[in-house]
Amino acid sequence: MTPELIAFILLAPVTIVSALGMLFSKNAIYAAIFLILNFVTVAFFFVILGGAFIAITQVAVYAGAIMVLFLFVIM
Repeated sequence: MTPELIAFILLAPVTIVSALGMLFSKNAIYAAIFLILNFVTVAFFFVILGGAFIAITQVAVYAGAIMVLFLFVIM
């Protein structure tokens, strides 16, 4: 098994569970936290595929800016 396959096998369930947690969460804050976790795991997938710039952009733009804006709107 390659390290990429091992990382994928470990991260895929985390991504699926965080997406389902975001969808079925009754609290908007928890949904936002699950969404941030989902963005981070997708960024790890981009790193595994060799796209470091798109991974950094994913975390900086989505998890950094949009989710902070979303949390400010909720508060």
